[in-house]
Amino acid sequence: METETNADNWLVSANQHQIIHNAKIAAETGQNVTLTTKILSDLSDNHFELVEVGDTGYMIFDPQSGKYLEEALDSPSPYLGLSENLYYFGPLNYYQLSGDKFVHTVIHNEYDMSFAECRSLQSAFDTALQNSRTQKDTEVLALMQTNLNSRASVNRLQSHFSARATNKYIPNYKYIKNAIYPANENNTCGYTAACLILNYWHKVKGNVIDSSFLDSNGNLKTTGNTLQDKLLSYGKSNSSWGLTIRDVLIDYCNEYGVAATSTYYVTNFDIFAEVGRNRPVIVFGYFPDSPGQVQSRGKVFHAVTAYGTSTSGLVTKLIVHYGWSGYSHVTLDGGLVGSSTQFVLN
Repeated sequence: METETNADNWLVSANQHQIIHNAKIAAETGQNVTLTTKILSDLSDNHFELVEVGDTGYMIFDPQSGKYLEEALDSPSPYLGLSENLYYFGPLNYYQLSGDKFVHTVIHNEYDMSFAECRSLQSAFDTALQNSRTQKDTEVLALMQTNLNSRASVNRLQSHFSARATNKYIPNYKYIKNAIYPANENNTCGYTAACLILNYWHKVKGNVIDSSFLDSNGNLKTTGNTLQDKLLSYGKSNSSWGLTIRDVLIDYCNEYGVAATSTYYVTNFDIFAEVGRNRPVIVFGYFPDSPGQVQSRGKVFHAVTAYGTSTSGLVTKLIVHYGWSGYSHVTLDGGLVGSSTQFVLN
């Protein structure tokens, strides 16, 4: 575990980077706001800087790559109100160590883990982080080595963050961002993402979702017999990865006579290209060593729905819906994602 002295040293470094974070937020919001910085750790001696923007808004910064791994200025920090023993194992994996258990900070009980389970989670995060760090924000890294209070550094910061990131979205993206959908419960994130995808195409093209799964306003039912319940009946398990959800989507379309094609990839290949083709895509956190071990890995394989891209400088990231209430517009570093499922109407 981290010693108090080392933790203090990392906090000092984070405070020195506050000028960079302030410049980033000012560029994105056009405002100078008060930020709170906290240190997040993992089990491989990595440290990350959590930047909280009041009660709503957060960023997670990796000082090794100079990149913000996650940005969500309209969402509450997953660690809001917490200050000690904070752990980060990648997107959606937010934990606080309490005794001998890692407690999920957003969804309590459902995603809580033992130390041994987090070791497995860490192994996957190590791979994802290594992939993410192959692309660095070299300008930010260079600025971190300078006197950030100097006029030259201030000018470089203002130049680097001279404008907010350029966001591009698929057509009618708000059908995903503002969707009403069955709750993500009991590790059903892959099925939640599938609901969002099917709902999107139903809103855009029509005749995709059977009326029995829609309310009087044409939105997905959130209680009773929902679309998610139907999809789960195909999957036979709450846990999922790219292949599972592809098969579930195909089974649904076959039963209800929807002409469509669904494919999956075991890596992050083609995700950005698919969004560039104006189609949403389901993205999974990472691809497991043993895809057959679905039951044993169900707690840790999250799925999100990508519906746009965000470019700042030379770095382009995904814009995703996490499938959780309040986290429908998160900018996510593409190096952290693994397998994917694509779906398109014929």
